[in-house]
Amino acid sequence: MNSFYSAEELLSFGFKSIGNDVSISRKCSIYGAADISIGSHVRIDDFCLLSGHIEIGNRVHISAYAALYGGGGITIGNFCGISPRCTLLSASDDFSGEHMISPMVPPELTYVTRRPIIMEDYTQLGTGTTVLPGVHILRGAVTGACSLVRSDLPEWSVCWGVPCKSRKIRSKKIEELSSLIID
Repeated sequence: MNSFYSAEELLSFGFKSIGNDVSISRKCSIYGAADISIGSHVRIDDFCLLSGHIEIGNRVHISAYAALYGGGGITIGNFCGISPRCTLLSASDDFSGEHMISPMVPPELTYVTRRPIIMEDYTQLGTGTTVLPGVHILRGAVTGACSLVRSDLPEWSVCWGVPCKSRKIRSKKIEELSSLIID
């Protein structure tokens, strides 16, 4: 038996849509497949968690132990990558003490912020990056390891830190290189 699900097995999950050449580890946890769209040439590695409204483009790699919580929606463009142990939180509880925290209490006692996360084409998250609700990572932006992304990242920027800030400009050569790929 292969460590990735077969194409037939993936079709049986009931994804909203799924492309060709998709490899998802058998050790990946998927909740609500009907709300998840996956493009072509996508690989999702061991111990990832996908939950909620998620749209994944083409030629995307999601590395081991990444967690995508799509309660507010997550969109990942083409030629994107999510390195090991990244967490994308498109929904977050209010920790002020004014509301309860937990899915184990009645929802009327909680206050959850839900805002979409958008990763445009050619974006990459470095190992251990956390992205909070409402963040828009513009075309070509990347983060360094262990960054905390609380606000939008400018296009073609190299960003890192806590909080994550733009530190330098990134080359656009990958756009040219991606045009050499023939499907």
